[in-house]
Amino acid sequence: MKKMIIICFTLMLAMTGGCSMNDKQNSKEDNNTEAVKPIDIDPKDLPKVPAFQDKETRKYMASTKEVEPGYYLLESKLNGFTIAFPDNGKIVQRLTENDGENYESIVFEGHNSKTNIYIGGDLSYYYKTSIVDNIEMMLDAVKGQNGYKGDFDKIEKPGKEIYFAFTKTVFNNPDRKYNDSYMYFGYIKSTEVKHSGIDFSFIINCHDDKKPCILNEKKAKAEAKKMIDSITFNVNNKEQKNGK
Repeated sequence: MKKMIIICFTLMLAMTGGCSMNDKQNSKEDNNTEAVKPIDIDPKDLPKVPAFQDKETRKYMASTKEVEPGYYLLESKLNGFTIAFPDNGKIVQRLTENDGENYESIVFEGHNSKTNIYIGGDLSYYYKTSIVDNIEMMLDAVKGQNGYKGDFDKIEKPGKEIYFAFTKTVFNNPDRKYNDSYMYFGYIKSTEVKHSGIDFSFIINCHDDKKPCILNEKKAKAEAKKMIDSITFNVNNKEQKNGK
């Protein structure tokens, strides 16, 4: 289903003559980013966590300042959005891509060695195509990607509308001690940047099923919501703001 979205997205660009973000936008820095990017800093001077010590992930990190304990600011390559990124996360390079203009996917995974909790994430960013304004169509695609048939909760926040859902899987494996896996997925529509949206999914479970792991629905939801709520579309010029 995600391939279907990309195909439709490409067709819409061809019909509407979608354009890329201009140089002025790309040259401006978000208030939360640093003048010197982490990728330009010697790794030995960076936080000793995977998000900065992994070379590919470091390219996405916007700042060495924690946005909250255990999370740092990640910025998409297209400068389309930012997200609070777990310090133990690593970009999965083979699954992460962008077309240089209007589409970007970011896939990551990581686990906390102290809590034994694994978090995996998959985000797809769409820009400058009216297909992302069709909420029903986007949510149908998200349902197909995740094998989901239920409804989505809607939350309105400054600059965005969030639609999200949740499923719990219990592994049918008597040899697996920690059997619960939680998935949070949905779609975010920008209310400030015209034709801009993100579909997302986060999976949270115990990394090593043989080791202690304190994980329940409340804790998993808190971790997922932390990332979902932090997603912010970049609004850096008048051409983007208010859909102009």
